[in-house]
Amino acid sequence: MFKRMLSTLFVVLLVVSTVSACGGSGNSNESSSTPAPSATEPAESAKDPEPVTLTMWVTSREQDDFTAQTEKEFLDSHPYITFNKVVKEGDPGNEFYQAVAAGNAPDFVNVSFTMMDKYMKAGILEPLNGYVDKWDEWNNFSKEYVDMFTSDGKLQGIPQIVAPMLFGYNKALFTKAGITELPKTWDDAVEIAKKINDPSNQVAGYSTLAAEWTEWFFQYYVWQAGGDLTTQNQDGTIELTFTDPAVIKAADFYKQLRSTKVLQSDLTLKFDEVVGKFAQGKIGMMPFAGDWVSWVISLGMKPEDIGLMLPPAGPSGSTKTAIAGSVFAINSKVTQDKKDAAWEYIKFQMSKDYLVRYYENIASKGAGNPIVMVRNDINITDYYNFPKEYEQVLNDVKSVGRLEFYGKSEFGIYIDRVVQKLLFDPNADPTKEFEAAQKLATLEALDGFNEKANK
Repeated sequence: MFKRMLSTLFVVLLVVSTVSACGGSGNSNESSSTPAPSATEPAESAKDPEPVTLTMWVTSREQDDFTAQTEKEFLDSHPYITFNKVVKEGDPGNEFYQAVAAGNAPDFVNVSFTMMDKYMKAGILEPLNGYVDKWDEWNNFSKEYVDMFTSDGKLQGIPQIVAPMLFGYNKALFTKAGITELPKTWDDAVEIAKKINDPSNQVAGYSTLAAEWTEWFFQYYVWQAGGDLTTQNQDGTIELTFTDPAVIKAADFYKQLRSTKVLQSDLTLKFDEVVGKFAQGKIGMMPFAGDWVSWVISLGMKPEDIGLMLPPAGPSGSTKTAIAGSVFAINSKVTQDKKDAAWEYIKFQMSKDYLVRYYENIASKGAGNPIVMVRNDINITDYYNFPKEYEQVLNDVKSVGRLEFYGKSEFGIYIDRVVQKLLFDPNADPTKEFEAAQKLATLEALDGFNEKANK
């Protein structure tokens, strides 16, 4: 998802060998404009294909019986394909760009939405039009998600997971504090957080990322304040807007959370530790992705205590948030036979037959995740009985969800440094800090980014 988009980190049980979620909601892709053909047309199927070894990145997480069974099915039906699995921990897709440059990249990759802008610009992803045009299931994929990864008519990735970033709250803590209404605004959230806050029991009313990847959550508050951190021009170049008034409003809200002492007392907590605290009942509210539900349950949280809603509105009245997820993409630098084999595997994992069995398997083991489906012929509610509020928020988020800020993979680090400083240093001035960050980003990275965009 998904390091910049960790939704992906926890929903992909085994990178590129296990599908965590897919499906659709809405329009068929049938009505989309005719895409440009692939740079290299896929080879016509032959009766006896030549043997091919397909290199893939996987995590060391142990496969379950379903994964092993379906992998065997694929290999039995494609006897000419052999897997070469290379163990890569964390979020392997984030390292794909460097691996292509070094010549040791996998033949295909599962990559977070966040990284796709960078990879699409770099020309390292194979256009998939020639493949999907011949696939009889393609019209069942929702156009709104397919279009996210289509550039100049070239489809460069198949959306696999769509996991919206929502806002989580602990129902048990709300009840204990006598709270009967959900926060509608930032101010509401602060007042409720004060009531939940219980330092003697190490309970924080509110939480956000403070020690790492702070730009991930911070961007949502900027959007809710009515602005953005960057602007994408029509030609793909970028303008930095770190000093947008909305950025300063978001920063001021962070400082308010800090000064009112409703944040977690230990600001050095890493991402997974923050989520762990939420699961332990030590955090009242925080940005929370739909695909973390089963994760916190596995950490001991009661399903009935997990509340999900759209984020409280910022000063602009917006509840804007992110649509995260992961994408299957093929390495454009490998041979045609490898591209064809990679497509066969992607097509297998994205087929309705596979996904139905996948969700049935997950449902048989307990809680599933409230996610947005990218196929319109599969409904997540066919497999899991979610609370009504989950169904409502999944429907509502479609109108306020968007991709992460443009250029995040290159410019996020500059935001991260400022937000960390603002949270750790009460005397830091947001306007001065963001002005300095924008100057540094302009000096170090802006020209290089725009030059690539113009190629």
